[in-house]
Amino acid sequence: MITLKDVTKQNWFDIIRLSSAEDQKNKVFEKTIASNCLSLAQASIEENWTVKAIYQNDMPIGFTMYGYSDELAGYEICRIMIDYKFQGNGFGKKGLLLVIKEMVNQFKCDEIFITFVPENEIAKQLYQSVGFKDTGKVIKAVEDELIFSIKQ
Repeated sequence: MITLKDVTKQNWFDIIRLSSAEDQKNKVFEKTIASNCLSLAQASIEENWTVKAIYQNDMPIGFTMYGYSDELAGYEICRIMIDYKFQGNGFGKKGLLLVIKEMVNQFKCDEIFITFVPENEIAKQLYQSVGFKDTGKVIKAVEDELIFSIKQ
């Protein structure tokens, strides 16, 4: 069963050890996503963000960060990742659907944004599979990122 759990003193180290690909371990900026370590640091100084660990039963397998984005003037899933050892099992889709549900319950939002680098085709396919649509806009980040949204 896939669940979202708080990042705590007991699990934070397990969460920062997760990475999107084996060759991306210990990098602050992974190829297509900021590391979990950077995300936790950002969330500790920017109060708009909620961080959660994604678990498969009792095993941490991923991470997400979401909240209100001043840049997008709306609610955003800023980060979502599944560790490379657990990819290809449908956990990303299940985790993403849980995050959307959690955000709607927590924030009562009717639109959620998500951004990603254009070359991340796997992310694009995942986001489209749950109903995200291209807004036709781009956000300036470390690299330019496409902005997709889903309406509830």
